[in-house]
Amino acid sequence: MKTIHVKPTPALAIMLVMGVALMVMKSYMLLAGLAMVLLALFALTVMPDRNLCSFCPEYLVLYNCRDKAECMVIYWEDIVNWQYEWSPVVDRFAVTLVDGHTEIQEVYAKGRIQRAMNHYAPGKEKKSKMKQAGK
Repeated sequence: MKTIHVKPTPALAIMLVMGVALMVMKSYMLLAGLAMVLLALFALTVMPDRNLCSFCPEYLVLYNCRDKAECMVIYWEDIVNWQYEWSPVVDRFAVTLVDGHTEIQEVYAKGRIQRAMNHYAPGKEKKSKMKQAGK
């Protein structure tokens, strides 16, 4: 099972290591490295994290934003199409089901979601109007 979280933990860990490396290797980069380390430590320890969605071989799980005890299980065969909608404010992951219902989830990981959806639901991506015009 692959789970996508709100907090980008691998990127923050890389930022922490790079900050320490800057502090140790270049004395004139001490303040920049210290700022990177402090920011990464703050994000890793203080900022909250939660699951957005999980990809399993049989189904997709979308976690509810309002009630953390609830989730929605969507079987791959129930998906008609899906779309990743980018916006400057918040990105949305929309899944249209065979019953006509569309489930929309706020997400922040376009590459990981596209790879997983193309793996589990190939050929079901709904292209945006801008992508179709560019073809």
